[in-house]
Amino acid sequence: MELAGAKEPADWEAEARRLFDLPAAEVTSFTDTIGGIARFAFHSGGRLLAAIFVAREPVAVMRDYLATRPGEAASGVLLRRTPTDVPDPGPTVCSCFNVGVNTIARAIEEQGLADVDDVGAALRAGTNCGSCRPEIKALLAALRHKQAAE
Repeated sequence: MELAGAKEPADWEAEARRLFDLPAAEVTSFTDTIGGIARFAFHSGGRLLAAIFVAREPVAVMRDYLATRPGEAASGVLLRRTPTDVPDPGPTVCSCFNVGVNTIARAIEEQGLADVDDVGAALRAGTNCGSCRPEIKALLAALRHKQAAE
């Protein structure tokens, strides 16, 4: 969840519990009152239910990574970056199947994918609404051009 506003609640944890409707969930938090930063991860049985990062300035977080975490293990979610043992999927290209540009590029390079249909077969990207197919095609062309230059 991302929020913007002119007023700050007196208690961010209570506000987050209200927003997420998680009155009894376990919480892990980090607060820096001087820097105006607060982070809360709500979990149950070690599984992430929701997270909120609060700051006076835009928050640098790996949104694509965090969006995949609810229902998964909650460890490390309050870090502002993807853990080093988790590949960064990059910005989302295929919204239907939540496939990032780095995931597509890695698959193209490692699996030798040659066209948009190959990418669809390997990752499902581009196989539903099709709006990402031109971007996948452009990525394939850019990677071919890069390989040719090398």
